[in-house]
Amino acid sequence: MDESTTPAADVDPVIVDAVENVSNRFGVQGLCDLIALAREELSLAEAAMRELAEPE
Repeated sequence: MDESTTPAADVDPVIVDAVENVSNRFGVQGLCDLIALAREELSLAEAAMRELAEPE
């Protein structure tokens, strides 16, 4: 999966709210932490998808 610099046009409002809440409460550092954690989670999810796609 490719990381994009612009979000999809139809981002779920819950995701938008989560990002705005982190930004409002924790500022730049909170957003950096959120992105770092999201990248880790994305890596794990992509690895799981690859594992599921492997033929037995």
